[in-house]
Amino acid sequence: MDQITSDVCFKYENNIEISWNGSATFNVFVDGKNVNCFTEYDIETIEQAQRSADEWLAMELEEEKLRYADAY
Repeated sequence: MDQITSDVCFKYENNIEISWNGSATFNVFVDGKNVNCFTEYDIETIEQAQRSADEWLAMELEEEKLRYADAY
């Protein structure tokens, strides 16, 4: 397995980016501002990191949708 030597960035709609440091830490940016972070151990490949970032973002967006559903 190749070692990750710099951050890997995954880009999403609405100016959301999730940066993986090649180890366990993911930083979440919106419009270039660091707004959140999460940690997931056992990530060894870029593909696993992409899947983890995708799943984390989907879960966050669903929680946000549910949080604001009562307002409508």
